[in-house]
Amino acid sequence: MGRDRERGAAGPFGGDALRGLRIADLTIITAGANATQMLADLGAEVVKVESGQHPDPFRFWHAPLGSAAEAAPDPWNWSCMFNMLNRNKLGVVLDLKHPLGKEAFLRLVKVSDAVTENFRQGVMERLGLGFDDLRRVNPRIILLSVGSQGSTGPERGYRSYGSTLDALSGLMSLTGYEDSPPVWSGQGMNYPDQVASMFSAGLLLAAVRYRDRTGQGCFLDLSQRELVTTMIGEYVLETTIGGTTPRPRGNRRPGMVPQGCFPCAGEDAWVAISVETDAQWRALCEAIGRPELGADDRYRTAAARARHTEEMEQAIAAWTRSRSKHEAMQRLQAVGVPAGAVQSGRDMLEDPQLVSRGYYVTAHNVSAGPQRLRVAPYRMTATPPVITRAAPTLGQDTTTVLRDLLGYLPDEIADMERLGVTAVGASPGRRSRPARPAPASS
Repeated sequence: MGRDRERGAAGPFGGDALRGLRIADLTIITAGANATQMLADLGAEVVKVESGQHPDPFRFWHAPLGSAAEAAPDPWNWSCMFNMLNRNKLGVVLDLKHPLGKEAFLRLVKVSDAVTENFRQGVMERLGLGFDDLRRVNPRIILLSVGSQGSTGPERGYRSYGSTLDALSGLMSLTGYEDSPPVWSGQGMNYPDQVASMFSAGLLLAAVRYRDRTGQGCFLDLSQRELVTTMIGEYVLETTIGGTTPRPRGNRRPGMVPQGCFPCAGEDAWVAISVETDAQWRALCEAIGRPELGADDRYRTAAARARHTEEMEQAIAAWTRSRSKHEAMQRLQAVGVPAGAVQSGRDMLEDPQLVSRGYYVTAHNVSAGPQRLRVAPYRMTATPPVITRAAPTLGQDTTTVLRDLLGYLPDEIADMERLGVTAVGASPGRRSRPARPAPASS
């Protein structure tokens, strides 16, 4: 951006806001791949580079069980986790350990704005692709490393998943219930990865602005551990000032009473209710047909309700059990009480609010077929994010990128394929459901 870009290899994909920005993307799993996906939705040309021997591990996680994928010749192209996080990207296979693969990647670096990666500390340097190596090829290049602990410090070489980052960051000391073991924020959501990806996308755009102003590239050294600690900074300050150690409280929160999940009619059906003011409490009492509770001295204030939580919650649960979770939510919201149905994946697919905002778009994956994908959680009037292409199959765009973007001749491309530098699938013998590897950061 800020200079004429070489002709793209394909597309364009995504929206228009970041048209002209090219990213050579080595990221895997969530923390990096979700960041580049957000940029691709806005029109950045993201060239995802994988290895045929060791593709993005997400290609082998949560492939649909009991479907045609079980017998498919390319199970690595079916994973819902991979396909959600890599739409609007070009897919290239290069063996970066082979001199020809490394040479091809450096050609890509020469015509790119940024390189993104989240390997273990030291992997890029061992491949000869550290920041100093990259900027010798392109002095304007930006390198974003989404690391576990960062590139310096005594623990810089640690391997991590979201669970271990939850622990090291201090977050796990606050999650769970009082007097229970610490609780991970969850495999299905994995808080560190989601936060890291959002910050990464913003940081990269800040670096692009700096580069366009100064002409100089830069190295972005992001520590996921420090980032998650930043998210709980007020608790660190509380310890600093008051000398107290914050403890887990489950769903409860001081000053907001009641706050929790209440059972509803139906199997495993719940509604979350959070009352911040005494006026909201009185409105809740009216809504559940118990106006006398609003005037009862035991419940008149938040402090009083906190002393009589058990009987108060029993009264609320008696009302919620006789109603569906959506009925309970709608009735409470109508009188100004914050409430939300605890929704399943099926609920969200049919949710009228999400459907009305066009939150879902169907894209066609070459192998897996039509897929219903969620769009970006924001709207832009002039240049909105757009999904125009499903995630690439492994190596889908290798020939196109090598030929049209990097200038390789047909014979050279054929030689690279013959030598195993490129591929259009996982290497023979690659397990369709491997044990999860241990990257530096997820």
